[in-house]
Amino acid sequence: MSTSPLKTPLGFNPISSVPIAPSTPSVESAPSVESAPSGLLGQAKAAWAKVNKFRDDLNLPNPGTYEGVNREVKQTFLTNHVFDGARCDITKVLTPNFQVTHSFAMGSVAAPSTYNFGTIFIGQESFLSGNLDTDGNVQARANYAWSNRNISKVQAQLSTTPGHSMLQMEQDYNGKDFNVNLKGVNPSPVEGTGIFIGSYLQSVTQHLSLGAEAVYQRPTPGQEETIWSYVAKYTGKDYVATAQYQGFGAFSAAYYLRYSEKVDFGTEFQMMTAGGRREAVATVGGKFEFRRSTFRGQVDTTGKVSAVLEEKIVPGFSFLISGEMDHGKGQSRFGVGMMWEV
Repeated sequence: MSTSPLKTPLGFNPISSVPIAPSTPSVESAPSVESAPSGLLGQAKAAWAKVNKFRDDLNLPNPGTYEGVNREVKQTFLTNHVFDGARCDITKVLTPNFQVTHSFAMGSVAAPSTYNFGTIFIGQESFLSGNLDTDGNVQARANYAWSNRNISKVQAQLSTTPGHSMLQMEQDYNGKDFNVNLKGVNPSPVEGTGIFIGSYLQSVTQHLSLGAEAVYQRPTPGQEETIWSYVAKYTGKDYVATAQYQGFGAFSAAYYLRYSEKVDFGTEFQMMTAGGRREAVATVGGKFEFRRSTFRGQVDTTGKVSAVLEEKIVPGFSFLISGEMDHGKGQSRFGVGMMWEV
């Protein structure tokens, strides 16, 4: 008896019981090709991506702000520490974020006796401070951090002396390996006057940073001037060296050395060559921290010698002694003060 062949469903293998897809004609697959950026915008994006990848591979540090390239040297100098006469600063901490300060100054040869009331508020994203003195002068400052990199700053000064009032708006952006800062001093959108400053500082190696700053001044609608400045900063393990040139013929070089955890030294050389002038001044300063006191000393080539001693009597109370002798002018001044935190 004849038997008909076993019919199986299409695509079924009776041996493996695994469905088999119907055969399709083989088509030679085309080699995969990455789509190249089309147009000028696509090429620019691709080039920028390569630049960012190259910068990420270098892992360069943030160089800090342009105006702070000599911050370490300035901390060893006595620019904001020397005083004459008698002074007393009383600080009251009202909350962990808010404090007030009462400052008294009297007996100064250069300035009359004054009283200053100041407040400071420090938040997680904001910083506010204000000062009012007996002459009616008001100073205010506000900082707001939009992020860890982007900070807006505003400073204002209202003075009873004509021409001394000031408004400054500032925007600071700290990139991974660069800093951009924009300032406007007394800007007038109606007349287009004011002082406008833009600076850029870029790390080019792990230790070297280069930057430039442009200052555009327009005091009146018919007057304008632009001055360029350039700076180089080299940061070592325990030292910082900087060199700066300003367009009006000024050159300066500074060197900071951290000798130990309690001893810092700084030196600065400034030279002016504008208008046929040939003037140069060199300054050397040092800061020494002891267990209960801090001593700062400074001397320059004009014959000026300055020193300030801060003695911590008890926690929260310090006694200050300040002295300065200008041998070139035959002048000297002396001051004593107290700092009390309650």
